Amino acid sequence: MRSFITKDDANGKATDTITVSDTRYAVSLTANMAKTVDVPVGAKRVLLTATVPVWVQYDAAAAIPTADDLSGSAPEYFPVSRILDGIQSLGLVSPDNGIVNLLFYG
Repeated sequence: MRSFITKDDANGKATDTITVSDTRYAVSLTANMAKTVDVPVGAKRVLLTATVPVWVQYDAAAAIPTADDLSGSAPEYFPVSRILDGIQSLGLVSPDNGIVNLLFYG
């Protein structure tokens, strides 16, 4: 698995450009149906994009909140980038049909 590396420009300044992930998932979601995806061995980071709103839960199934959740472990709405630090699975759910793209890095 490739590392998450940014590239410098011709003047040596850091850019927002990163290497292409060699572990890319496209996950099809059905509205209101939770899906759990195992984190690949060696993954330390994940980048997320989606065609629909998505909630993510770590090491558990995700659920769309319908009331206050002050437990400290509520699902996250559309996190873009996360360090996984031992996370084994990602729970995903959306109110709409769509695709979630997961890009994993070592």
